[in-house]
Amino acid sequence: MLNRSKKEDETGGFVKTAFFEEIIARTIQYIQAGYPVHFIGPSGVGKTSLALYIAKQFNRPVTIIRGHHELSNKDLLGQYNGISKKEIIDNYIHSVYKSQQEIRPLWEHGQLVEAVKNGHIVIYDEFSRSRPDANNIFLSLLEEKVLPIYGKGKETFIKCHPDFSMIFTSNPDEYAGTFHTQDALMDRLITISLDCCDTKTEIEILQLKAGINKQEAQEIVRLVSNLRAFGKGFCPSLRASLMIATVAKKGNIPITYDNKQYQALCLDVLSRPVKQISPELSRSAVQELILQEMRRKEEHL
Repeated sequence: MLNRSKKEDETGGFVKTAFFEEIIARTIQYIQAGYPVHFIGPSGVGKTSLALYIAKQFNRPVTIIRGHHELSNKDLLGQYNGISKKEIIDNYIHSVYKSQQEIRPLWEHGQLVEAVKNGHIVIYDEFSRSRPDANNIFLSLLEEKVLPIYGKGKETFIKCHPDFSMIFTSNPDEYAGTFHTQDALMDRLITISLDCCDTKTEIEILQLKAGINKQEAQEIVRLVSNLRAFGKGFCPSLRASLMIATVAKKGNIPITYDNKQYQALCLDVLSRPVKQISPELSRSAVQELILQEMRRKEEHL
């Protein structure tokens, strides 16, 4: 197991660099003013890690909701699930036998109820993967500060705790598996677009999380950055860099082009994303492109 650095322990695994400091400061300011924040960006840029780090700065409980196409109001608000059975038997007088049964449905609270009541910070991760009708409940929650409750007797709504806050994350609409979010919900959010972090930040992340030295991190970032240039600038993602760095560190694989294990590792991790951004290339052409970029001699980043 890699040893966690003191800096990583203090930040919960998030690397706070100059690249993120302004975003963090703005986000905290918006949340303190009572507005929900929405991070949008391609997969692997660190939206969820950033949201978790910011949430921890408030020293309040954090609730995480994962968006998916089957998420419903029952998951968020609650539903009746099973029954409670109570039986009383009275046989105090030997010749008299009395039995009384009481059966009640059991209500199971959804993920949002405790968070709204007790002032949690809710991170709704990949919320655009949920169907728009499941997200309608957030309209009144964010605007009127009440959580409507359906199907639970006389209780029709819960008032928001004054400390209740939300951070949303999502991928762009063009990503597979996402739904177009209704304008009414987006109008209630302050949206911050996140792109790939700069090379200096990516190098620091690899050093911190994988435990490799600066020169090794520079080499991995150089390779992945060059490959990104063939696409839209964000694929292969930071996750690919971390995979290579972590496996190399744990497997004692030298991060040098002429090492066969390192070549195989890079091909295994990078072939799929490179094929994704260059679908016209054959599998062998993709691998040759990766090896070509590994051989390329450039100045360190």
